[in-house]
Amino acid sequence: MRLTDKRILLLVILVYFVIFGVLTSLRHYNFETQAWDLAAFVQTMWNTTQGRVMFNNLEQVSNHLGLHMSPWLFALVPGYAVFPTPYFLLIAQTLALALGAWPLYLLAQKVIGRKPLSLLLVFLYLLYPSLHWSNFYDFHEITFFIPLFLAAFYFAETRRWGWAGIFFALAASTKEDAILAVMFAGIYFLFCKTDVIASDNFFVRLLHFVRKDHRFFPSLRVRQPAGAAILPYFKKNKIRIFGLTVIVLALIYFIIAVKILMPALGGGVLRFDRYANFGATPTEAITTAITNPILVAQTIFTGEKLLYLLILLLPVVFLPLFSWRTLILLLPGLPENLLTNYTFQFSGLYHYDSILIPAIFIGAIFGARNFLDWKPRWERYLFWILITATAISFLARSPINFKNFPLHYFRTSAQETAYRKLVALAPPGISVAATTNLVPHLSHREHAYALGVEKMAVDMVIADLADTFGFKSAEEMNQYLESYTQSGFYQVQLFEERYLVIISNKLKLVPKE
Repeated sequence: MRLTDKRILLLVILVYFVIFGVLTSLRHYNFETQAWDLAAFVQTMWNTTQGRVMFNNLEQVSNHLGLHMSPWLFALVPGYAVFPTPYFLLIAQTLALALGAWPLYLLAQKVIGRKPLSLLLVFLYLLYPSLHWSNFYDFHEITFFIPLFLAAFYFAETRRWGWAGIFFALAASTKEDAILAVMFAGIYFLFCKTDVIASDNFFVRLLHFVRKDHRFFPSLRVRQPAGAAILPYFKKNKIRIFGLTVIVLALIYFIIAVKILMPALGGGVLRFDRYANFGATPTEAITTAITNPILVAQTIFTGEKLLYLLILLLPVVFLPLFSWRTLILLLPGLPENLLTNYTFQFSGLYHYDSILIPAIFIGAIFGARNFLDWKPRWERYLFWILITATAISFLARSPINFKNFPLHYFRTSAQETAYRKLVALAPPGISVAATTNLVPHLSHREHAYALGVEKMAVDMVIADLADTFGFKSAEEMNQYLESYTQSGFYQVQLFEERYLVIISNKLKLVPKE
């Protein structure tokens, strides 16, 4: 069988899906997922299938849509109703991220027109450490933004406006900050002048107008769409009309979401405390950022954040910098991560990079094209530089590199065995508070909480005394547990001198083994 480029593409997508599908499932099976965030989504989905639409007990507000405007989750509800298990969410997320390689390849083929380089960019995407961490760390709705945005951008580039609009709408439905990312895609299209000159390389454009025949610069030939005539510079074109439409609709949706829908559900933009150095409210923070550029510079230009930028751009050898227009797509996601003092958001180890990954790879595609327009003889060098950068980044940062590969997932520890027994002790339907790594396995109930944050006295408390996550100290955790044990309404049993089970007198005490 002849190994065509499409078969190679399908093969690498399948390999990625199998590897990460197995590893993320084993991560959950081995109790490494947490209350925040997998359990919150599991309980949200389960409650929705039970008629309590988008409700959970684990987030700041009871309805998830009040905290994050993510109607995309409704698309997963039918599947969850058929396969009511956390594994469904983990597998769906992995499949979506794997399939993101398909529109990426199609876009690269259209823009660059070189199959080897297009396939290499797909390999780079599937080996990109930030993608791995987004896939690896529990489940988040924003990860679906990546394939949806890539598909939308490809359809826009191929002038299939209907499909582009549908996928941009789906991308915006993943989260409230995704709406702004889609709006900035519309701004990108306003600046798109491909009807005049396909390259957005500044030097190529300048020389295009100075020496239109390029007799003295044969290597700087301008790429034009096949069969397309060059239109007057200021003539209206469909892509600008499309861009304006995207901007207007995204802005309207964003205002409705954050000003009407989220507050009506008991929430709003509640995570602005991560930008407290700029102000207490969004308006105050934006005003401070505009009027105090020194504070902005001091916040961004730190060693940790410069390293974060290196982590993002090194795997694509800074190619997005060769395409100034695609840098628009990094707004507002990049400032969102750089202007915060919340360390996890710019660590590159969680899901926060999901909002940036499509823009980075779109920028890499257009940057590679512009670079090759400028230096066409450097294609071979660019190819090997990308391979080297990909290998270095993968070996240094990926959670599945040779040093960090989680081989322990394929072994069973005494703690995991104990955790499985503890989970089995909780009857269906009772209210439970448990150690954070147990909660995702106990979330198919109306009332499930992490230790210390329950909104009511629960029927059962399951605590690993060696895990004080969520408490400032072991003393604080002991005080919390004593509030149950000394109340007189609960029975207590200690397993293996480490695992404490506190159960209401209304229920039968668990048998001691």
